[in-house]
Amino acid sequence: MMLGSREVQMRKVLAVAALGVVGLCGLAAGGTAAQAAVPADAGSGSHTVLINARLTVAQTAPPACKGGVCVIRNHGTGTLTPYGKVTFTTVITADNNQPPCGATSQWVDRIIRTITTRRGTLVLHEAGLQCPQPGTGPQVKAVWAADGADSTGIFHGAGGQGSDTAYPAKNTAAPQGTLTLSP
Repeated sequence: MMLGSREVQMRKVLAVAALGVVGLCGLAAGGTAAQAAVPADAGSGSHTVLINARLTVAQTAPPACKGGVCVIRNHGTGTLTPYGKVTFTTVITADNNQPPCGATSQWVDRIIRTITTRRGTLVLHEAGLQCPQPGTGPQVKAVWAADGADSTGIFHGAGGQGSDTAYPAKNTAAPQGTLTLSP
């Protein structure tokens, strides 16, 4: 399958964003750059869990914009497999100054998604692109890294990464990936 230049550019941006988010989360937790790259289950008795969320936005506050950069806040409900029903809040920072994939596109520089389950709160840091999709509206493709330092309950100390696909016009998001939980 041949990829167009837009798809190649998006994959490169998402790969770089993933490395940056993973590294920043490790450093924010008090580690070094080398430690940020080491899996959390490297000989510690931890275990890895596949997660898959289906989230629906219930309310979005009006965006606060300055100089083409907007901060958007929303919240809603959904499910996080294998943990069941969840509530969530999201803070999104998006930059409209240099559209990466068409006039209505934007860089989604930072997403902080806080997902609350009955077993703890999972904090994800995300980055990606919002590009128009014919017949669907805008689509956000992002990568995420778990923030074990700010997460609570069973998610405290967790590491992991994954991807997220969101459709703002449909008020949905679907993060998926792997988490490594501390013992």
